[in-house]
Amino acid sequence: MKIVVLATDSPSTWMIVNVLRADYPDLRVGIEQPVSRFVLLRNRMRKLGVVNVIGQILFMLYLPVLRQLSKGRIEELISSAGLSAEPPAGLVRAGFISVNSDACREWLLKEAPDVVVVNGTRILSRETLAACSAVFLNTHCGITPAYRGVHGGYWALEQGDAANAGVTVHVVDAGVDTGDIAYQKVFEIDRQDNFLTYPVRQYVVAVPLMKAAIEGVRSGTLKLYKREDLPSAIWFHPTLWQYLWTLLRRGVR
Repeated sequence: MKIVVLATDSPSTWMIVNVLRADYPDLRVGIEQPVSRFVLLRNRMRKLGVVNVIGQILFMLYLPVLRQLSKGRIEELISSAGLSAEPPAGLVRAGFISVNSDACREWLLKEAPDVVVVNGTRILSRETLAACSAVFLNTHCGITPAYRGVHGGYWALEQGDAANAGVTVHVVDAGVDTGDIAYQKVFEIDRQDNFLTYPVRQYVVAVPLMKAAIEGVRSGTLKLYKREDLPSAIWFHPTLWQYLWTLLRRGVR
């Protein structure tokens, strides 16, 4: 059973990698370079308009303050779960400008994995998904299809929908978090949690689900399904005024 991780250089990636390496020491990791902020802003303006993007920028300017205030809480959540968000020593990484580059597709073809674990990358193109015969699995921080896109846990709480504040491990297709579901689970929060700690709690819940999904692929017992009981919606980064209104209205930090 050969596993490849295709991801961004982020704490959530290393939480997944560190756990999987215990069972799959020959794990291979490919790291995608981040998209430039200019490209991100340009694409967001096309989709959401200038006013919304300005609001998102203002919210992002607040995040370093919240990150500093949340640092101890984040470290506590990770360590209490027995996880590590540090890159493992001695790990050889392949680097790619994009997961949809020819170089990445050639690497996947060469590695010939049984499972590709995707985390935090661009949307994979059909060509990349067809580069090898592996099952592509993704950890999504939201319950699909109701909370596709980004910050699904936060948006569920913003909607007063705590019953659907959770995570999804799903098969990757060419859509935005539209693939068949392997596992879903709700996460718990308390008053110490906020916008930046919700994803940490979600990954603490999701890592065992990803392990179970991989084992299901190995044993041929993985069962996939769709959620027909939920609406389908895609969510984006909040604006500063959305965040403040939610904080005042629902106490969601």
